[in-house]
Amino acid sequence: MSKLVKIVIALSLVIGALVIINLGTGLKALVETLGPEMTQSPVTLESASLSLLSGEGSFVGLHIGNPEGFDTEEAFSLGEIHFTVDQDSLATDIIVLKTLTIVAPEVTLERGAGGSNLDRLQENISSYLGSADDEVDIEQSPKNIIIRDILITDGKLRYGLLGSKTLDLALPEIRLANLGEEGQGLSMAQAGAKIIGAISRGASQAALQSGSIKEAGDKLETQLKDKASKLKKLFTK
Repeated sequence: MSKLVKIVIALSLVIGALVIINLGTGLKALVETLGPEMTQSPVTLESASLSLLSGEGSFVGLHIGNPEGFDTEEAFSLGEIHFTVDQDSLATDIIVLKTLTIVAPEVTLERGAGGSNLDRLQENISSYLGSADDEVDIEQSPKNIIIRDILITDGKLRYGLLGSKTLDLALPEIRLANLGEEGQGLSMAQAGAKIIGAISRGASQAALQSGSIKEAGDKLETQLKDKASKLKKLFTK
């Protein structure tokens, strides 16, 4: 092998590594820029990666905070997100994700006077995307996406009781298929909204079906009544 060929190969490997690193950095920047605009809450991502060689990528440590007015720290903690990309689609206007798997998400559901924190996030996202009567212009997104198969598994629901106290419940497994298949795909914001919406519905379903929440709520109500009764006796002495 000639010296020139070795140099070309070495340069190609370096350039390839830089491209992959920049793709990961770009994904992280996109999430941390677009996320707060959509949710009107803090959004952070520890790291993102995408390998052009294998078409595999991941997000690690995605946290979506609560909107103002709620006591619990965050609404979503999505520890590991793995995806595989159809590599041929990277050169087109529509990127195809063959699989997207969210492992062990933690969702906090906190009730408030005007609805839950998840309701508020959904309202904020809907406001960002536009009202239901307005057609969202997906052409504004430089890259639209199609997601063939989505699996959300081993999740946990933290149900807010009082202040920052929570009750932990299992989140049901969620599967979605062929997001953006019809038409010209979905923008990154639209796809994110659909996934967050599916997790929110799963969390609400788990809360409604749980007898533990009613039991905990009854105990809390009894404790509050006891405290109120003791205070009343104290002031009437």
